[in-house]
Amino acid sequence: MHHTLYSDEIRRQLSDTNTYNTIPRDPTPEIRKKIQSIINIYLDNGTIDQQTARFLSNPHPITPVFYVLPKIHKSLTNPPGRPIVASTDSILSPLAVFLEKILTPLIKTTKSFVLDTGHFLSLIKHCDTVPPDSLLVTMDVNSLYTSITHEKGITASKLLLENSDRSTNSIRLCMDLLKLVLYENFFLYEDTYYVQRQGTAMGSNVAPAYANAYMNSFEETFVYTDDRYKQHVKHYLRYIDDIFFIWTGPADILQTFHQTLNSIYPELQFTIQYDTNRISFLDTLILKDIEGHLSTDLYSKPTDCNSLLHYSSSHPKATHTLSFLPYSLSPIVEVYL
Repeated sequence: MHHTLYSDEIRRQLSDTNTYNTIPRDPTPEIRKKIQSIINIYLDNGTIDQQTARFLSNPHPITPVFYVLPKIHKSLTNPPGRPIVASTDSILSPLAVFLEKILTPLIKTTKSFVLDTGHFLSLIKHCDTVPPDSLLVTMDVNSLYTSITHEKGITASKLLLENSDRSTNSIRLCMDLLKLVLYENFFLYEDTYYVQRQGTAMGSNVAPAYANAYMNSFEETFVYTDDRYKQHVKHYLRYIDDIFFIWTGPADILQTFHQTLNSIYPELQFTIQYDTNRISFLDTLILKDIEGHLSTDLYSKPTDCNSLLHYSSSHPKATHTLSFLPYSLSPIVEVYL
C-alpha cells in the first residue's frame, strides 16, 4: 500500500474525536501507579497472591503503537484499514491477559458462541432439515471493537462475571483492571500519543472476550426477547460480531427485524445479507437444497491467495516454523495433486 494512502487512512481514523483523543505525553508512569494501587488493595484483602501481583506488574513495558491492516477484500485500490494497537508487553498487557483467562471460559458457555470455523461446522451439521422456502442469513457489526461504549461493555462483563461462581472481591478486581485497560488504553502514532475513548483495541488479549460479552448481553436483552426472533429464527450462531441464522418468515419482516436492531444503539449498526440457496459465513459456504437439507463447502474470498514461504527464509530454525509449513499447506497440496 502506498505510504501516502496508508498514512491518510490512519489519520482519517484518528481524527474521529468520539473514539480517539491526543494526549500530551507518555502516560505510563501514571498508569503504573494506578496498577500498583489496585494490586496493593487486593493483595491486602487476600484476593490475589504475590505471584499474581508480580504478573500484573510489568517493570519494563514497551510503548504500544498504532497501525492498520488494509482490508483488500473491501477495495484493492484504496482499502480501508483495520485498526490494531500493538500492545504486547505494554504496561496494560498483563492486565488484559489476566482478564482474558477469566472471561473466555465464561464466554464459551453463552448461547450463540462459536469458537471458529471447525466449531461452526460441528454445530451446523446437527441442524435439522429447514423449511425449503427459508432464508439463509448473515449479519455483522460495523467496526464492533471501536463501537462499544465503555459503560455498556463494563456492565456486560460484570453481568457475565456475576453469573459465574467468582467471589465478590474477585469480580471487583476484574472490574478495576478492566476499567484501566479500557480508559487508559493509549498508543503512539509517529510522534503523537493518543488515548482511545470508546471501544477496545484490536491487539489487546482481552478484546475478543470483551466484545463477546458485550454482544451476549445485547442478544440476551434485545434479540432473544424479540417476538420475531422467537417465531422465525432457527440455529442462531455468532462468532464475535459475525452472525448466522435461518429465517423462516417473510423477507420483509426480516428487514424490519434488522432495522429494529439498528435502532437500539446508534453506535451499534448491523449489516445483513440473505439468500434462499447459499451464503458464506467465516470460511464456510452454506448451501440449502430444494428439500431444505443443509450442506457446506469451503468459502474463499475473491482476494484470497496462497501464501508460500521459501525454505531458505531466515525464520528462526528453533521455532520449527519452516518444518511445519508443509503440514499447514497440506490441504492445498492435496487439491493440486
